[in-house]
Amino acid sequence: MDSDVKLQILIEALSAAGASALAIDERGGVVISTMSDASLEQDVAAFVSERLARVGDGARLVMGREGMRLSLTVRPTAQEHGALWVVVAHEVRAAAAHAGIEWLNADEVEARYESSTYGIVEDAAAVAAPVRESYARGVPLMLEGELGAGQDQIAKRLYLDGPYADQPFVSVALDELTDRGWRHLLKSSESPLFQTGLTLCMGGWHAVGPQRLRELVSAMIDTALATRCHVVLTANDMPGGGESDQAAFVTERLACAVSVAPAIVEQGDVSEKVARYLEYLADMFETATPALSSAAAKTLDAYRWPRNYLQLREASERLYILVGAGTVERAVAEEVLAQEDVIKTATFGAPTLESDLYILRPLVDTERDIARLVVGHLHGNRTRAAEVLGISRTTLWRLLKDDDR
Repeated sequence: MDSDVKLQILIEALSAAGASALAIDERGGVVISTMSDASLEQDVAAFVSERLARVGDGARLVMGREGMRLSLTVRPTAQEHGALWVVVAHEVRAAAAHAGIEWLNADEVEARYESSTYGIVEDAAAVAAPVRESYARGVPLMLEGELGAGQDQIAKRLYLDGPYADQPFVSVALDELTDRGWRHLLKSSESPLFQTGLTLCMGGWHAVGPQRLRELVSAMIDTALATRCHVVLTANDMPGGGESDQAAFVTERLACAVSVAPAIVEQGDVSEKVARYLEYLADMFETATPALSSAAAKTLDAYRWPRNYLQLREASERLYILVGAGTVERAVAEEVLAQEDVIKTATFGAPTLESDLYILRPLVDTERDIARLVVGHLHGNRTRAAEVLGISRTTLWRLLKDDDR
């Protein structure tokens, strides 16, 4: 049987398995390939060759290309005239994907980090030394903190700055998994739980029932997951950043190192973070950067920011829309923050303010309390409060007539 026939048999076998293969030399040159797409062949060879000095035997890489996602397994092989690397490429099709489980490579992680509010405001700021040390210890790291304090982005920064950046980053949102996704996670050989060398970031623990929680934790312990992969767990499930019962159980059973992502008010100078985000918006839309008056900066620094970077983004975008390339004055900052309080009230029901405002009450009482809240934050300016609430001054007067009496 000649070599051409053998190659054709190999191509057909790989194709039937939904895969293809190529061999490259140390310069990234393609020595042999079963790929029919020459452009894809060159892209895969270039992608792998850039990482040859850092990948090990049996390394698994993830490559994204024009809506396609390829899983690449790289193995070195010694030849008489020099080393070759055999790359087996398998396309991860949409049908094989699972909601809540996402495989990313370093380029994709970096792009997402840089486009996130945390990445825009903090740039590539180094993660605190104790967090880096915990990440490198070979034990799961539990990142706690308030909602929107950047836990997921801190996990990405740890990955990008760490030794596993040439391996996949897998994000698992446990609260988004379907029954099929859970079966894949706990049973499939393709599950990220049974791989080696990747970084696994898992969140959404508050939504996991007792049985699945025990099964998942047992699988992580029995397979010594933390000795094979970097494991980062995130928890921001409770108001004020408190730990859910599920996250507490996981932290104890897995003997996690625990770090708390600081709220942005704890870091101080929130107005400077807002200014950086406004600068980003101005650069994106090619306008002059809005300025913050000293009074507006003080107002922003004094605010609670209960949703942290999530809220900072929303508020900054509203400020930019309202003032354009002008100056943010205190009244505008107060108006935007008043809107944020209304949004938070409608979303969470119990804002951390002096007023006792809960939404599980008769609608007329809730409307009245929201109106009082907005008027209070605008220092009694009812005209502005009516504009913020989208109602007439007469309607606002009717809501507050008991107060007037």
